[in-house]
Amino acid sequence: MRDLLVLVAVAAGMYAMRAAFLVVARPEPPAPLARVLPHVGPAVLGAIVVPALLAPHGAVTLAGTVPALLAAAGAWVLWHRFRSLPIALFGALALALLTTELFR
Repeated sequence: MRDLLVLVAVAAGMYAMRAAFLVVARPEPPAPLARVLPHVGPAVLGAIVVPALLAPHGAVTLAGTVPALLAAAGAWVLWHRFRSLPIALFGALALALLTTELFR
């Protein structure tokens, strides 16, 4: 029951934040907020990706971190070489599986 109340509170807060821009008569956010908004997306993406690469299983270990970093580097190289998302994703997946098996 407590979890449901937390979810309802979070949903209400998110709705209130989004509705606040609709209620205010200004078509653009205030200047301090407008300066910060372009940095929110990259900050959130970094907060998600960096821990997943450095500690994929909750701790920094050679067998967990190296395959994740190699797969990320491989995906980047394949994306820049072929400009194809499926090639980058499947190539990185193959590299991650191969290096994971090598580090076992």
